[in-house]
Amino acid sequence: MQVRVLAAVAPAPPERVPLMEARGRALRRAVVAPHPLPPFDNASMDGYAVRAADCAGASASAPVTLPVAGVIPAGRVAPRALGPGEAMRIMTGAMVPGDADAVLPFEDVERLEPPGGPERVRIPRPVKPGENVRAAGADLAAGAGALAAGRELSAHDLALIASLGFPEVEVGPRPRAALLSTGDELLGVGEPLRPGAFRDSNLPMLALLLEECGARVVSATRVGDDPGTVAAGVRAALAAADVALTIGGVSAGDFDPVRLSLEAAGGAELWRVAMKPGRPQAFGARGGKLFFGLPGNPGSVACVFETLVRPALRKWQGFAALDRPSLEVRCRVAIASRSGRTDFVRATLEWRGGAWWAAPAGEQVSGHLTPQARAHALVIVPEEVERLEPGASARALLLRWPGDPA
Repeated sequence: MQVRVLAAVAPAPPERVPLMEARGRALRRAVVAPHPLPPFDNASMDGYAVRAADCAGASASAPVTLPVAGVIPAGRVAPRALGPGEAMRIMTGAMVPGDADAVLPFEDVERLEPPGGPERVRIPRPVKPGENVRAAGADLAAGAGALAAGRELSAHDLALIASLGFPEVEVGPRPRAALLSTGDELLGVGEPLRPGAFRDSNLPMLALLLEECGARVVSATRVGDDPGTVAAGVRAALAAADVALTIGGVSAGDFDPVRLSLEAAGGAELWRVAMKPGRPQAFGARGGKLFFGLPGNPGSVACVFETLVRPALRKWQGFAALDRPSLEVRCRVAIASRSGRTDFVRATLEWRGGAWWAAPAGEQVSGHLTPQARAHALVIVPEEVERLEPGASARALLLRWPGDPA
């Protein structure tokens, strides 16, 4: 089913944003180095710039003594090249003078300052060419590819981009998302419980998951079960946002409002997907807008989001990697499934004996919230598999690093 959803999604046109606003965004144009990094040979520590040939044969018993021809602070350039038999005092990051090919740190030499005479430096050992010199282009050559398109930009990526002189970055836009949580039985988080009602956990969860994957939530509204109200809400959501998502109301019940309002979603289709949790769904794509009708149980909402919504929105933004990172795991206990259906098992992970071992994070009831909160990963049981035996290998989508307490 993911294939059908992704086939209906096209990356949105890119935009240029200031460097400081690009973290976490999808890089849409590859970054090529316009100049080498570092841009010039420079000292990697405070010391003396020398010619290695002038220090050949130096030893503690027969040191080489060189006159100091000048001082090079960081950010300044030596007035001339280094002559034979000379040294120049140099600070970390300063440009190495012409004809110098090494830097001796202060702590390795003896500084001599005769009264009324020029500074000299006594060198007690030979020096290798290139010692303590960061060569021009050693990090990145001019014209070399620095970052590939589709990358999720980190602070470290942006530091590299900054060093190359780009104050703006071409990235995928953040999709605007509008949410509708349906159901007469739903209460606000701060409302007191009443018979037959539940506090709405799906709306904050889905809003935060959307923000986490790069979307901007422009509205998050709770509505009842009236089909007319839901249809009007869907139309308003699609008018105001790039993606509209409803929660609940897509089953075959007498009062399921989204199922009765699909025309408002631009002809979205009602799906019965062979997956657990999350079988009843709706999806539509028209005019660059996306509509997702999600089930109502929190386990189903989370699972459908991870397997369908998140990959679609990442493709919309232009990311190369659409799914969460995956791990190869082994089952600590048997996990039953049903042939012809893909199961996503909320699981905890433990590193033991050179492998990640997975176990269900609780009863796999789609209405239960605790397994989702405890889970490190979703273990995938393929549709052709009816049972994973203890010790069997499986693939798992990583939700959070297993170092966190479950």
